[in-house]
Amino acid sequence: MVRVLAILAMGAALASCAGPGGNFSSSLSPQTVSAPGRTPPALNPAPRADSLIGLDAYGLREAFGSPEFQRNEAHAEIWRYAGDGCTLFVYLYEDESDTLRTSFIEARAEAGGELPVDPCIAGVNRAHQLSSYRY
Repeated sequence: MVRVLAILAMGAALASCAGPGGNFSSSLSPQTVSAPGRTPPALNPAPRADSLIGLDAYGLREAFGSPEFQRNEAHAEIWRYAGDGCTLFVYLYEDESDTLRTSFIEARAEAGGELPVDPCIAGVNRAHQLSSYRY
């Protein structure tokens, strides 16, 4: 019997917290918490397409990181990177010393069709730089 009275007393105490119409109210006001501001890092300028021709795989990874897709062929590789609304394809072919080097670069729209290469390179390079800053 004592338990029942204790439970009823607790229920009455909780019910008194409710405002008219059963709405619960609180004396605490909501506060907005904002994350500390982060200043975007200063980024290096993106390379131009003509400066990438002749780069080996190490130089290409330095500029863009690892490709999201890589296709290996006899004496050639195709690397694919995602940019801002574009896909960048980099074609590497072996030179006289059997070193894979960038020979051709192509940018394609997500829906298909060719795009200017340099803006796509800038988007891929920007994404790579920001990811290395963990931004």
